[in-house]
Amino acid sequence: QGYQGRVSAWGFALGYAGSAISLLIALPFVQTGQYSNVWWMVSGFFAVFSLPLLLRPYSRGVQGKPGLIAAAVKGFEDTLVSIRYLSARKGPVRFLISYFLYEDGVNTVIVFSSIFAATTLGFRPQELVLLYLVVQITALTGAVGMASPIDRWGPLRVVRLSLAFWLLVTVAASLIHSKTAFWGIAITAGLGLGTIQAASRALYLAYIPPGEEARYFGVYAMIGKTSAILGPLLFGHVSSLTGSQRPAVLAVGLFFLAGGFLLRGVPAPDPSRSGL
Repeated sequence: QGYQGRVSAWGFALGYAGSAISLLIALPFVQTGQYSNVWWMVSGFFAVFSLPLLLRPYSRGVQGKPGLIAAAVKGFEDTLVSIRYLSARKGPVRFLISYFLYEDGVNTVIVFSSIFAATTLGFRPQELVLLYLVVQITALTGAVGMASPIDRWGPLRVVRLSLAFWLLVTVAASLIHSKTAFWGIAITAGLGLGTIQAASRALYLAYIPPGEEARYFGVYAMIGKTSAILGPLLFGHVSSLTGSQRPAVLAVGLFFLAGGFLLRGVPAPDPSRSGL
């Protein structure tokens, strides 16, 4: 207990490090226009780093290997159990709704930042790769730098501060007109990316039953994966209505506002569960 924030942050930091390495490998292909080879590189990257799990799988308390249909049914039943448990508690439900909204904003910024940079600011493909490489490095820095504060301040406070930070990022991004300024925004956003993702996972962990992490993180992952629908729709709709991506970027800030508003009613996690 007391190290959930650090463990969450270190996990994300490793993920960002892997992303940075893959971008470095992809950069020569992009610079020489060999875009199709990037897909082969990504496939090889997945294959190599999946080998440890495939060759030495780890399982605990699993008796036998259920068939595909049985595993699917069991997974569906476990999901329903998790949803019923969470629905009976105000804190987790309100947090997950808030998470769904602000994670949609984060995902939209990540996906459409390259489109905004290319079409509005004139970034070339190799510049975009370098841009994302810098974002991954700063995200790693943000996750590591906030590892200890998440545990000391509490993940709820860090998430709230991160939402205010992200709102400022969207406002600033909608106002810039130069590549240099966008580089600064990207570096700043990267720091906030590592922070909000690590703190959100640590906060959710504090609301679920000990020993049931895998089951309840399935619900968390499902919500995270589906929170990439409303943001792109809003971005595209505002862009088409106004003929500019700047107000569309600004509109994404509504997700951070709404997420922060809902987070106001989320109770602080039990210190005995989170170790804070």
